[in-house]
Amino acid sequence: MAIVAGCIRVGTLPAPAELDPVRRSSEHLVRGGVPLRDAQRAVHLAVSAGLKGSIDGVSGGPDADVVGNAVFMMRVLELLGNTVSSAYIEHCKQDSGTTGDQASRLVDLLVSDDPEARAVAERHGIDIAAEYDVVFLRFVADAADSERSLGRTLDSAKVAAAEVALTSATVAHGPLLSLSASGGIILVPSVGADAVEECIAQLNSVLRVNVVAATARAVPGAIADVVAHCRELVDLARSLRMQPRLYRTGDLALEYQLSRPGPGRSRLRSVIAPLDAFPELMHTLRTFVASEANRRASAKSLYVHPNTVDYRLKRIEQLTGVDPLSSAGLMSLHAALVVDCLSRADASVASGSNVIAEAS
Repeated sequence: MAIVAGCIRVGTLPAPAELDPVRRSSEHLVRGGVPLRDAQRAVHLAVSAGLKGSIDGVSGGPDADVVGNAVFMMRVLELLGNTVSSAYIEHCKQDSGTTGDQASRLVDLLVSDDPEARAVAERHGIDIAAEYDVVFLRFVADAADSERSLGRTLDSAKVAAAEVALTSATVAHGPLLSLSASGGIILVPSVGADAVEECIAQLNSVLRVNVVAATARAVPGAIADVVAHCRELVDLARSLRMQPRLYRTGDLALEYQLSRPGPGRSRLRSVIAPLDAFPELMHTLRTFVASEANRRASAKSLYVHPNTVDYRLKRIEQLTGVDPLSSAGLMSLHAALVVDCLSRADASVASGSNVIAEAS
């Protein structure tokens, strides 16, 4: 090493600034996965070569002080060895953590399409899959619970335990999770048809909460856009107050398209505008659509006789001009209800923003 040769030549220990190249080289080695013993061996070899040179008279001449040179080189060895060890220890502090911590960090790198992801995965013995089922999810409270009670139930320790439970057994080839008390992201290697469902089911069993999730496939390097898409699907399902479960793009294709701005939304909303003055009919229509046009199921949900449901459906047809018992009519009314729900959600968000603006 040049530093060792310089020390022998001038007979003084290197200054702290002169050790910066050693520190940077050590950081490069540790990031590359080179073991500490190999880095230390390189230091020993360099110092040994320097000491041998001084003994042979290459550096110190025939009258060189062999003992003095040996003591001096031991001090050089100690200084260089400590510099290398410190770099490795500092890296270990930054890179330490549980299996869940490691997986969570890797998810963050993959989601941001960071090129360092592969190096981190190799360091922790995790294989990056050729393709992932990307899952974005939100934890939601039961109808009888509040968001506050959900927050108390899902403390950080419980979420961390769930991460470890789903990753520790098969960390090399299993799902990668990055979760918080509100939700998170799961990357499931695309190896089986039911892998995502099994993962969500296991998460439910560990945390015992409802989950609204959306999934789509992506290859490493293109995960960020898919996460954004899945997040949008989850927000859409929650805005429409749909059942907590796993959704794919096909499950929400109609709702997703209707959430896009355009003149068609206003036209669809106008279809059910005559029902605004009749909350009972609006509620009946929502229930009828939610029950997939099942009259008896609707009557049971509404606690009325099926004949009452028939009467109300006739009234809806009279007011809107659309027959809810026909497939085309039901589709039109369903689309109108989706637009109505989205419009109300948008209005609620806008109202909340105004309140915040006024308060600030």
